[in-house]
Amino acid sequence: MANGMLGMLSGDPGAGKTYIALAIAAAITTGRVPCTAERRDLADVLYLSVENSPEHVLRPRFDSLGGDARRFHFLRGSVTGDGDRTERGSVRLSDVRLLSDALQQTRARLVIVDPIQSYLGAEVDAHRSNETRPVMDGLSRLAEEHGCCVMLVRHLSKAPTGKAIHRGLGSIDLSGAVRTELLVGCLPDDPEQRALVQVKSNLGQFGPSLGYIIEADGKFRWTGESELTAAALLAPESNDKETGALAEAKDFLLSVLSQGGRPAEEVQAEARQTGISERTLKRAKQKLGVESRKVSMNGPWGWSLPEEGQE
Repeated sequence: MANGMLGMLSGDPGAGKTYIALAIAAAITTGRVPCTAERRDLADVLYLSVENSPEHVLRPRFDSLGGDARRFHFLRGSVTGDGDRTERGSVRLSDVRLLSDALQQTRARLVIVDPIQSYLGAEVDAHRSNETRPVMDGLSRLAEEHGCCVMLVRHLSKAPTGKAIHRGLGSIDLSGAVRTELLVGCLPDDPEQRALVQVKSNLGQFGPSLGYIIEADGKFRWTGESELTAAALLAPESNDKETGALAEAKDFLLSVLSQGGRPAEEVQAEARQTGISERTLKRAKQKLGVESRKVSMNGPWGWSLPEEGQE
């Protein structure tokens, strides 16, 4: 967690953003670093969500991830007035006092806003930086004051763009205001291949991509480090014109890996020399089920065919 700072989790609908957010929350409440067995201090989590029911979606998923429900809190709205004249209102991120009171009561060290678009308020245009910046500045001061991380979940826009950091829905200023941003998604031609990829960091080096699976029964689990990149997750779906290139890449992999595993960098270099693009090579790798393993703990990645595909 980026304590005292803002973070962003971006992804398309259905990519698993809420699962990722809940997996992180469950780990924090039980004193674990997400995706590892490393221990960390226990902490409470404050969760804001409009799109998903706390009773029917969020708590069941959180419980299935092994989180500590005593440290998992929901902020549903505001209540004003006394006695019989109480009024309930929605939460807005501009209401720093309400959020501050909730943090004082829960002592949460992680606040998850899922999604940010539901909490900006009707008067704030998410595409105008002059309207979003005051909200983000207020959240930044709040995070610093309470020593917590505020993680903002948002959808991606449909318009294609050259850089992953520009794909988030709303003003680019939203990405500019956070200190770290994570992208969650899957390969367009292989939805089972999913990963969490860091696309921005003002805190140090980028962390490794992390793979995950959402099983048929709805269970979520991490699968360890992944080779998937932001470019691969955001690539458009293939078309019929790519069929010949894909077939060529598959034949290439079958040839170079037929005698056993080889370092991934060597295979990629040879593919470039033969005119095979990185994206086509990765698609062929997925289609053939080529396995990726580290040769040693600190060694390079190696590629090899499944056992039935080797001589």
